[in-house]
Amino acid sequence: MKSVKKTRAKAKRPSEPAARSSINVPKTAELIAETLRRRIVQGELTEGDALPAEAALMKEFGVSRASLREALRILEAESLLEVRRGAGGGPRIRLPRDETVARFVGMLLQLRGATLREMFNARLIIEPPLINQLAKIRTADDVHALRRHVEAERAILGDFKAFGYAAAEFHRLLIRRSGNVVMSLIVGMLDELYLLHLKRFIARARADQLALNTSSFAIHKQIVDMIEARDGDAAEVTWRYHMQQARKIILHELGEETPLSLY
Repeated sequence: MKSVKKTRAKAKRPSEPAARSSINVPKTAELIAETLRRRIVQGELTEGDALPAEAALMKEFGVSRASLREALRILEAESLLEVRRGAGGGPRIRLPRDETVARFVGMLLQLRGATLREMFNARLIIEPPLINQLAKIRTADDVHALRRHVEAERAILGDFKAFGYAAAEFHRLLIRRSGNVVMSLIVGMLDELYLLHLKRFIARARADQLALNTSSFAIHKQIVDMIEARDGDAAEVTWRYHMQQARKIILHELGEETPLSLY
């Protein structure tokens, strides 16, 4: 009997306190920001749209002015919102740009010690196959847009800075027209980082810069001809060679182990 009583006594003991939960409960402002962010991504709110008045948003979400303003600051920090001053001002939707993504990714790459050589290598993996794809799916509008861009390059061969930016934009135009949204975003982001280093390359004022521009222009024109002819294999090989040459020249000038840097 004694042993039974002891067992029952043990059973009646209060249980051990439960371990503290490690789940973080989102703040009210974060929940509001998440709701508005979802509306932007799903297209309910588009570029330039003004948000409803502060009082209307407070009523919709059932929150204080302080919580609402904190939520708007979160979206503003994410470059999804801009606050305009003056008449007709207030918070408006601002969709993120390639340069916004490049800035954040660039900081991460800089912290991890990525080099200019690694960036060129990544682009060499990504771009040539996409040029091949573009040649196979191209439309008359694609060819027209590419030819118009190349002709614009002809007029600025002697303006080294302008031509450098135009050549980088030609890369983006090719990738955008290839029909791969994911790769287009990646190349656009890498180009923003590349342009920071291109400024340094152009500032070196090489004696052969005009010759380099003329050569790039000729290959750009040749690539458009290949794309128009739907010769994807030739376009891929030619573009890879062009990128390898650019890689060789720029890395020789700036240094293979030059770190990718925003700051």
